[in-house]
Amino acid sequence: MFKRFSRTALLALPLAFAWMGAQAQTARYCDGRIVANAFYSHVDSNGSRSTVPYFVQLQNQSGEAIRYTIRFTAPHIMQPQNGSTLATLASYQQAAVTLGRQSFNNPGGVGQLSQAELIRYTQVTCPR
Repeated sequence: MFKRFSRTALLALPLAFAWMGAQAQTARYCDGRIVANAFYSHVDSNGSRSTVPYFVQLQNQSGEAIRYTIRFTAPHIMQPQNGSTLATLASYQQAAVTLGRQSFNNPGGVGQLSQAELIRYTQVTCPR
């Protein structure tokens, strides 16, 4: 019986790890009232160099409008959000915000930030 349980448990491990890896990384800000639904980027290339703009899609999770600012602190970023622009999300509204851009000496954007790094370098605050 122990061998059968062990084999079953071992067979279930890959499924459990696959499920854990499939979980999206999310970020919550302002006491959970604002959620980052997605962090994303794309590569703009001219064949020898590339530029990668970074974005976040924010959503208001509350029943009232929320004022917020964004600060993006990743290194080597051009035109980063610096926390000086105050914006408002209406109740349950979503907004895509450009975090900044990065330039590379390769056409494929090799070296761009990962989703985990985008989350780590993004700060959203909600002044009252």
